[in-house]
Amino acid sequence: MKRFALILTALLIGYAASAQDIITKRDGQEIRARITAVGTDTISYTLYDESNGIVYTMMKGDAVLIKYENGRNEVVQYSSSQYDPLLYGTRGPVEGIVPGMKYKDLKELYNYKEYTRGLVQHHSPGGAGIASFFIPGLGEMICGEGWRGTAFLGGWLAANVVSVVGIQQGSDVVYLVGGLGALTVKIISIVDATRVAKVKNMYERDLMRTYAFDVDLYPSMDFIQTANGLQPTAGLTLAFRF
Repeated sequence: MKRFALILTALLIGYAASAQDIITKRDGQEIRARITAVGTDTISYTLYDESNGIVYTMMKGDAVLIKYENGRNEVVQYSSSQYDPLLYGTRGPVEGIVPGMKYKDLKELYNYKEYTRGLVQHHSPGGAGIASFFIPGLGEMICGEGWRGTAFLGGWLAANVVSVVGIQQGSDVVYLVGGLGALTVKIISIVDATRVAKVKNMYERDLMRTYAFDVDLYPSMDFIQTANGLQPTAGLTLAFRF
């Protein structure tokens, strides 16, 4: 009876171990999961022990093998067209951009609300906002939008001149109009500077993808078909990015 119980327990453990999807990443890490969808560029899944929990998404290029619950194995083919989430976040890169584009055109192509902090961040949204807090327009200038920043600076100075004139003339109305105008320009400039920085970062990340050339060497895990089935092989991957 004990022997039968041991056999039954072993069978149940074996079934439980197989009744799951396993994603093997290129760095050798294995994720026990329940895959919900496999798209062109992404894999969506929940953790095996949290089937009703958060749905995670990884770039397909980060995976090398998927072992499905039914026993089927799928070697993931990596495409160089897949984009790096460390550079682009959850959005896809915008095509058709060229160097030297200005914010007035870029804001039509990029939604600042989709911005995520990545490895490449030449402009600090917070820093740009702080700069425009002290001197309206300075944040825009720091981000390479000189004329835009000059417009904010000029509007702020003009509003302050109106306020000074109001003081000299003893007119509270003119003073308040100038003061409120200067405050309004400053607030708008702070908000605008942070948006400019975010959009410029997104734009420059896409420029890197389109025009830059980079070489990277990193450890990887791959699988080869042998007489005994798929066998893991460790190695180094030399990646060129143009």
